[in-house]
Amino acid sequence: MGKENKFLRWLGEVFNGTQLVALSFMLVILAGAFLFTLPISTQNGEGLTFLDAMFTATSATCVTGLTVIDVGNQLTWFGKMVLIVLIQIGGLGIMTMTTVVMVIAGRKVSLRERLLLQESMSQTEISGVVRIAINIIKYTACIEFVFGTILALHFALVKDMGWLGVMYGYWHSVSAFCNAGFDLMGDYKSLIDYSGDVVVNLSIALLITLGGLGFMVLEDIKRAIKKKDLSWTKFALHTKIVLVSSVALNVIGTVLLWLFESDNPYTMGNMSLFDSWMAAFFQAVSARTAGFNTVDLMHLHDSSLFILIIWMFIGAGSGSTGGGIKTTTFVVLMASLWYMLKGQRDVVMFGRRIDEKIVDKSFVITVLCMLWVMCATMALLVINHENYPFVDILFEVVSGFGTVGLGIGITPDWAPFGKWILILTMYIGRIGILTFILSFLSTGNNKIRFPSEHINIG
Repeated sequence: MGKENKFLRWLGEVFNGTQLVALSFMLVILAGAFLFTLPISTQNGEGLTFLDAMFTATSATCVTGLTVIDVGNQLTWFGKMVLIVLIQIGGLGIMTMTTVVMVIAGRKVSLRERLLLQESMSQTEISGVVRIAINIIKYTACIEFVFGTILALHFALVKDMGWLGVMYGYWHSVSAFCNAGFDLMGDYKSLIDYSGDVVVNLSIALLITLGGLGFMVLEDIKRAIKKKDLSWTKFALHTKIVLVSSVALNVIGTVLLWLFESDNPYTMGNMSLFDSWMAAFFQAVSARTAGFNTVDLMHLHDSSLFILIIWMFIGAGSGSTGGGIKTTTFVVLMASLWYMLKGQRDVVMFGRRIDEKIVDKSFVITVLCMLWVMCATMALLVINHENYPFVDILFEVVSGFGTVGLGIGITPDWAPFGKWILILTMYIGRIGILTFILSFLSTGNNKIRFPSEHINIG
């Protein structure tokens, strides 16, 4: 393996791959929390308290967007730059950025480092992981720059914000592409003041969508464009599932939200027909892990909140900057249920059979995620003391677990114990429930197979 880094070799002997992924995120969070406690990070010159610093650093590194502080008004530009760096690192992944730095420095990427990169990127094969990591950086830089320029010009010239608008444009481009949902508008307003702004709405929505598709999908699309062959049959099965499910969720979510809120005077009821449809579309897209909002979520009907909860739980594409159980997991789960009801063993999609291990993993991930959401919701209900309705608390937990960051105004009010629950929820949601659990467990095949016996179920 050549001149492998001794420190990395020591880490590999002490920790397994999943533990190193979990540890790397924790170290970045702690470093960010330390910087937020410095006086230079806040407008009052006192720095954040350790708990608020941990919450903010976790939310940024886990690209969530839930916040206990008014980012726009409380942080200095130093604090805001720390925040956006954490968002970029969290969105791309620590190992991805580390690998690219090593390649730029001319250092050979060892086998152990490739294995860690494979683990952090959730790749099934080790071949090509370095090339994929480099392409991820290229895609990210290109997309963030293009849309950042559009937003910068819009804020600077159309909104007459000058050089501050330029900063706002590129800052929000990074936040949107990484599906973080942090904003600099102040007063916890998110993008409500821009609900009728076509440029802001479409730019942010496209950034969220591109970041949420996943880098493997972008790689597949790039390959098709390069070969000048956009035939649907030539795309990978993963790409087909992600694209179809993303379009379906966005369309269905837009229609349902518009139907539920078009008569609500506090959200979309007083908007023009075009603006109300745009607001519904934006919220449907944003709910799948971005965390921006152009309507006041506190005034949404419970039916709309429940739609957003489902969309946040499903999340974005696998291997993307978004969270949730992932669209591929959800689609495989629904397809397997359908074929099971029909009494068929094989799950087939787009003319391809889904491996049984993938089906089993989809069930495991979904059940584990539901169990965590249930436990975290129960814990917050215990300390709630009837202050907030159940749907608001469930919304808060799923928003944190799905690394969405949509808030309905109750995040800053939690007692310390509640904030720690949400910190852990965001952390688990970002690194993945399986990575979190496997970092504590030893895995291996059971060499003893016990006799089976029938039991009645259902």
